[in-house]
Amino acid sequence: MAYLIDTDVLIDVSKGKDAAMSYLDRLPEDWFISVITAMEVVVGARDKRELGKIKEFLSAVPVVALSAGVGTIAFDLLKVYAKSHGLRVFDALIAAAAIEEGRTLVTRNRKHFQMIRELKLEIPTY
Repeated sequence: MAYLIDTDVLIDVSKGKDAAMSYLDRLPEDWFISVITAMEVVVGARDKRELGKIKEFLSAVPVVALSAGVGTIAFDLLKVYAKSHGLRVFDALIAAAAIEEGRTLVTRNRKHFQMIRELKLEIPTY
């Protein structure tokens, strides 16, 4: 099974949470992050030192670029779920990347994604 890792899981890893790191270590090697997740992690850096660590980590992680297909899927998701469930643009893009790539989204934010029927979710229990 192929996985796309959400921002919240990477934040846990960046904070040095052993359980989050162990979780990622147990996944098959074909996991990726979306470019949106990479951007969210970079923006969340507290200072230049932390940004340096994030850049180093991101250089070793495969990043899925956005395609026209991802944009179209995200737009369709927003039309359905933005008002009814509060789906936000970045979450829609991350979900769309997982859907288009046929990947399972690994996130601890069940509430943000659970309503999307086309999306396969895995909620880590660490």
